[in-house]
Amino acid sequence: MHVNSFRFDAPLIREFIEFGRALYVDDARWIPPFRRTVARQLSADYPFYNRPGNDHRHFLAYEGTRVVGRVSAMLNAAIRDEDGTPVGLIGFFECVEDPVVATVLLDAARDWLRDQHSLRRIWGPMNFDIWHSYRFMTRGFDQAPFYGEPDNKTYYPAYFEHYGFARRRTWHSFEVVGRDALEAMIAASKPQHDDVVSRGYRFVSADNWDPSDETRLLHDLISRSFAGFLGFTPIALEEFATLFRRSKAAVALPMSFVLHDPSDRPVGFAITYYELSAAVRAMHGREGPLSKAKFLVRRRQSHRLNFYAAGMVRDEQDRGMGFSKAGLFHVVDQALQHGYEDIIFALMASDNRVQGLFRRAGAEPQREYVLYEFNS
Repeated sequence: MHVNSFRFDAPLIREFIEFGRALYVDDARWIPPFRRTVARQLSADYPFYNRPGNDHRHFLAYEGTRVVGRVSAMLNAAIRDEDGTPVGLIGFFECVEDPVVATVLLDAARDWLRDQHSLRRIWGPMNFDIWHSYRFMTRGFDQAPFYGEPDNKTYYPAYFEHYGFARRRTWHSFEVVGRDALEAMIAASKPQHDDVVSRGYRFVSADNWDPSDETRLLHDLISRSFAGFLGFTPIALEEFATLFRRSKAAVALPMSFVLHDPSDRPVGFAITYYELSAAVRAMHGREGPLSKAKFLVRRRQSHRLNFYAAGMVRDEQDRGMGFSKAGLFHVVDQALQHGYEDIIFALMASDNRVQGLFRRAGAEPQREYVLYEFNS
């Protein structure tokens, strides 16, 4: 076995991309990523590569002439751990079912981060930052996938743990199906919702957002709400707009909102998507007219929602007025009014107190995801 390392070598980048596709081609859960998006993420003009202090190296493992694995080692100069320690990143990890291949790849990435940048604390998997793909799914492979969910081979977490990675943070997803179950889940949150509204706060649905300002508004709210989140890094409005543009068509407008305080200042948000995994899968990673037509046909058949992200600016969080419960009630109530009775509550941190609402209503998470950490 041998390893090639590179940065922007066009033939090797093609092999890097193609291996990721070939590995999953027979996987029924797989939602093919858009080819153009992946190619751009590996091109020299992608924003990550042009920020001062950032660096990276890609690795391909071969048995003879056959590619059997890939990985990227990345230095994002803006990422620090909670104690201020610089952190290296391992991302774009894929390999055949062979622990030896995994060890060779992780050795290559670890050695480069240590030898080139003196980084001994590593997080993975993470592609660039938390604005992009990160985390492994560790439980829930028997569930129907949703678009935007971490997707990986079932054996990857064991390979990381065997290598010496430990769990750093865990997330869960709950899927609640049926009007009775959803109503039971939010019943205890109605008093918080009514109290927030009585104090002069307003839930402004996405169908009433100003199209000329919505991207700037969401960029500001997300940046301020997640500023203390593990691994958070600010990004420019232009880069955020590019990321948001791809998912904008999937936003479930009545079930998404910006919360305004009594002085009409935006202080919180929630984004809910129509669950479009089947529609995106039908595009096969392409974005031509035929693929877009297939997407539209499948989109009309979607009956699931994905409550994907929510946040509150710090000073409002500190008020302790039950905004999380109020927002959850608002989203679910709107979903029921619009005839949706299957909702995925996606990627909630394990220490998120809102999870208690689900468990008290008898719901348990069907899916689990982990960000790993390695120290040497």
